Amino acid sequence: MEKIKIDKILVPTDFSETSEIALSEAASLAKALKAEVTLMHSIETVEYNYIADTRLLASYPSVDQLQGMAIEKLDKIGKDLKKQYGIKSTSIVTTGHVHSEIVDYAKANNIDLIIMGTHGASGFIEVFIGSNVQRVVTLSDVPVLTMQRRGDKEGFKNILIPIDDSMHSREKVNIAMVLAKLFNAEIHITGLSESKDKEELRELKIKIATVEDLVKAAKLKYVTTYEYGDSLAETALNYATKNNCDLIVINTGHESKITGQFLGLFAQQIVNHSKIPVLSVKTTIDSLIITAPGYGIS
Repeated sequence: MEKIKIDKILVPTDFSETSEIALSEAASLAKALKAEVTLMHSIETVEYNYIADTRLLASYPSVDQLQGMAIEKLDKIGKDLKKQYGIKSTSIVTTGHVHSEIVDYAKANNIDLIIMGTHGASGFIEVFIGSNVQRVVTLSDVPVLTMQRRGDKEGFKNILIPIDDSMHSREKVNIAMVLAKLFNAEIHITGLSESKDKEELRELKIKIATVEDLVKAAKLKYVTTYEYGDSLAETALNYATKNNCDLIVINTGHESKITGQFLGLFAQQIVNHSKIPVLSVKTTIDSLIITAPGYGIS
């Protein structure tokens, strides 16, 4: 197994309830991994071309005041994390576009993992990516762990790796194996297909076999299944629920960086709708696992 280390975790927070959930998960992981934690709050800057009532403007705190209040909150959170989990943290407050501040900071500071709370979305037909969380998932070269709810236990025991006919990366499998080894978890390698066409299934089985070889070489527990449905995202989420999976590891497409606004439909639906944590890993050409001429795998 390729050596992957998670030494530096970035936790952006807007001090909301979902951010608190992410903080709790980050603290548990940091403790288990012996990793450093950076707590980050970014103040979205807005330019006002015209304000009719200057008294209204005066009633709002200045950016400097907001930064001061944010640092105080972050430092208090850091002290609480130290007391409860025994981990050290640093605090950083930035100004600018929230998603780009997070992505840029992670890249500049060699962050290994970003953990964020997300409110999710309604409906299964979303195209435009509007939230900061989804923009970070889209643009980040660093793996991003998103979560809507607090887990019942610390760590992960059943990790789902969904495999379909799209391009997938070795990093996705490797980071899933790192977490599986850390928490003695079982990996669920699940082939997803919209049809039972023999040729399509043959290609899917080639991909599955390659992932199985990687997991077996790491001497980890795993189970392989095949699931069928019209919506692969729904099928994957239903499988996760039925089998008590507590983490889904997916790829985000390398082409997403072109627009900065759109994810592949599968990744977008999973991030938006999963009630369990989702770990999104960037797919790059260099990271593809090649199983046979013309085939890349998840």
